[in-house]
Amino acid sequence: MGALPSAEAPLRVVVSGGSISGLGTGLALHRAGIDVHVFEQDGGAMHSAGAGLVVQPELAALFHPSDGAHLPTTSCRGRRTLGFDGEFGALQRMPQQFTSWAAVHATLMKLFPGERYHRGATVERSTRNEQGLQIDIGGVGAVAADLLVAADGAQSPLRRRLLPDLNPHYAGYVAWRGTVPERDMPQDITDTFADVFTFGDARSGGHALAYFIPGENLETTPGERQMNWVWYVGANAAERDDLLVTRDGIQRRASLRRGMARQSVITELKARAIADLHPMFARLITLTAEPFLQAIVDFAAPRTVFGRTVLIGDAASIVRPHTAGGAAKAARDAQALADALVAPRSMIDQRLDRFQREQLHYGQTLLEYGVQLGRRWARL
Repeated sequence: MGALPSAEAPLRVVVSGGSISGLGTGLALHRAGIDVHVFEQDGGAMHSAGAGLVVQPELAALFHPSDGAHLPTTSCRGRRTLGFDGEFGALQRMPQQFTSWAAVHATLMKLFPGERYHRGATVERSTRNEQGLQIDIGGVGAVAADLLVAADGAQSPLRRRLLPDLNPHYAGYVAWRGTVPERDMPQDITDTFADVFTFGDARSGGHALAYFIPGENLETTPGERQMNWVWYVGANAAERDDLLVTRDGIQRRASLRRGMARQSVITELKARAIADLHPMFARLITLTAEPFLQAIVDFAAPRTVFGRTVLIGDAASIVRPHTAGGAAKAARDAQALADALVAPRSMIDQRLDRFQREQLHYGQTLLEYGVQLGRRWARL
């Protein structure tokens, strides 16, 4: 990838959202010589709706060996399915690498210049003028820029302002998730899941999966890791809404973080696991102190470029977790946008148009793939 033309001042880009998508975009643009700042509305520690991630090539490409920051990963030698009747399936050799949302975010934070990352700053609105954009940012003030990137997640406020009548489509099931420190797992459970990407069919439909990820302090040595699990469970709209009521009585829209689920719901979940899943999966879930929840949805914006505002990552399209492609899609968007912006200013609109066409095609293809996997695997 080339550098920006030396005769022109670097493009000024504001990124709204400081999660993996926003940080990845900031890093890719910074490497391209673009004057980029990332603004994250959360003033404290970042929280993830997920835990484990499969390392796809697009995600791995964000981390250059020359940067000196190593992404913590775990690995497995293959896959195996555990039946709800207690059966242990044969091992299928398929080496893979895994990481976690926390590991990716922490590594990106090491790589992206700290003075360009701003916490407690909410992008509120943008206005186009002769000099480019004036972007009003809560906690900061007015910022001049040439481009605004909306990397503010699946519930993107910026996207809702641009496309107010479009909403994600609920797929009819939810994903319960959890992690268990390896040190808290009995040896027979550790042995069952060690070095394997494990799947499990559920008696009443749906399926579960599990794999080791870096530990709470991003350790990857055996004994210090975490076991990450996901269980897809059918729920109609009313059941979903009930699950999304927090222990404080607050109705959430799309997910529950750790510590939000009501104790009665957690108790019911663990009892259902004993009835529905292989005993090893059931024991893993009952060991989990604070399961958390994600409603499964599909969404693809009909366009992602609005003049000099660009949607990226989950703000542009939401794909089902079965694809293991959400973080990879965000990383791909980030690099593709950086490639598009390495051009004379007179060509930026043309390059953004091409970026949009390719982004829409890739996002729609991945979305359809996730729907197919949901029908095949979730059985809900």
